[in-house]
Amino acid sequence: MLYDFILENGRIVDGTGGKPYLGDICVSNGKIAAVFPADSLDANSALSKASQVYDVHGAYITPGFIDIHRHADVNLFTKDFGKPELHQGLTTIINGNCGLSVVPCPPQYRNDIYTMLQPVIGEVPADKEFSDFEEYMGLVKKQPLPLNVGMDIGNGTVRAAVRGYRPGKLTREEVKEAQDYIRSSLKAGALAVTLGIVYSPENCYDKDDFVEVLKPMTEFDVPLVTHIRGEGDLFLESLEEVIYIAKKLSVHLHVSHFKCIGKRNWGHVTRQARALLDKVRKEGLPVTCDVYPYTAGSTQLIQILPPEYIEGGAPGIVSRLKNPVLRKELREILSKPSDTFENLVSSIGWENIRMSTLTLPEHAPYSGKSITEIAKMQGKDPFDCACDMLIAEECRISMVDFIVSEEDIRENLQYPYSAIISDSVYPTGGVWHPRLFAAFPKVLKEYVHDEPVLTIENAIRKMTGFPADIYHLKGKGYLKEGFDADINVFSLENISPKATYENPNQFSSGFDYIFINGQLVLKDDCLTDALAGQVILASDKDSKAYNRLTPCSLAYSTTSGFQIEDCTSPM
Repeated sequence: MLYDFILENGRIVDGTGGKPYLGDICVSNGKIAAVFPADSLDANSALSKASQVYDVHGAYITPGFIDIHRHADVNLFTKDFGKPELHQGLTTIINGNCGLSVVPCPPQYRNDIYTMLQPVIGEVPADKEFSDFEEYMGLVKKQPLPLNVGMDIGNGTVRAAVRGYRPGKLTREEVKEAQDYIRSSLKAGALAVTLGIVYSPENCYDKDDFVEVLKPMTEFDVPLVTHIRGEGDLFLESLEEVIYIAKKLSVHLHVSHFKCIGKRNWGHVTRQARALLDKVRKEGLPVTCDVYPYTAGSTQLIQILPPEYIEGGAPGIVSRLKNPVLRKELREILSKPSDTFENLVSSIGWENIRMSTLTLPEHAPYSGKSITEIAKMQGKDPFDCACDMLIAEECRISMVDFIVSEEDIRENLQYPYSAIISDSVYPTGGVWHPRLFAAFPKVLKEYVHDEPVLTIENAIRKMTGFPADIYHLKGKGYLKEGFDADINVFSLENISPKATYENPNQFSSGFDYIFINGQLVLKDDCLTDALAGQVILASDKDSKAYNRLTPCSLAYSTTSGFQIEDCTSPM
């Protein structure tokens, strides 16, 4: 066989969790054709059969990184899509998370849906028109893609497509319509169903409502990917809720951005939550989670409000904030802890909530500043500042909120069943969260190179093979013969996550080569002109992936396959 190219003299980290070893990777027709240990007779023979040889001089060779939690649903239609992703080693991403997919969006509810989603996914291009998952994916398939892209169906948007943002129980007819949306989306290739129970309108459901609406999931082999109802004072009971739903449906449960909010909950509650997941797993329910490496999150600013103030979408919110009686009641609600909703203001304070993206030109000076700082600039108290800004912007504000402890991040990264994600949102304009540019390099630099929180093999497993197995991604996540040639080459000491909270819009650096489906897309931190990405659909699933859903310390043997080692201790 004549190989298209060979990566020679690399330290191979293959995605299984096995230790690095010296070797060569041979690529042909977009696939990994062979993997040879260094100095083997096969490796020496292969060199004479390659059109091109890259001597990587001992750099790491890894599978391309997979981010299973991004919100680039419509950003992928923009000219700059792929630049922040490729510069941090991402070769595959999955959108439609947190129940907030851009589809379905029937004409009668489209404006309401787009307004509510704008702080998360950005502005939908005027020339892109779609109503359901199949129509949306039809446009994505026509789009030249710089990296591989898959899509989930968001259950929150499904409800909004059926009933808008009105509260209350769905009628029998509305339940059937919601089920039809879910079923048709899964048939069209959605990789998972995602929940955003904290968000409107999904926060109107109780646990049995979810079980009923999600029944079509039982016809498909996809995970239930959940942004739970509460991640602070309500953390444990919110986990119990999604565990109940997953058990009733007999589906794999995946908990998004696993974390605990608020200083009073850090440490002890997070450990209780991990113990709960372990208990449920031992009882037979497949349960995994993912983690981002930042102490701050990012979402809609309206999430500081209790559920009853978010009913009716943006018009309903603005109307309530203008009502003096309701506004006075809201001030009282936000001033103290709550056992009915995730009160961020009480948990972390106004000083830890920054307005990141604003749409009005006169508000540009406030972008990136905390509500406490903006209030001082406006001569108001923080509560009135936040309410008035939401009114003026018609709720189209995203925030960066500092919510998590560094110690919890480290422990969650070490948790054997956690994948690494970014949870990147793509609001239009303003100051973005640095994780959009740097989440994966940040893990390599800070938690592998600078401090041994993770070994290189476990970090790579959590970025490649493990997320591929969670999502059944066929041909992704491993340096293995027959798999897609999505490959990163880098030296750990060169990896640099440049993005900061103050100056986030900076590309990461340190990658020597990145290949997607066998095509060179980046060399020495410079992008090529290649648009090598492909659309990933559920029909392309790897049926054996769930068998590999084990902790992140696996070794792969070419003779006996995946060998499960003792994974009960931290990595």
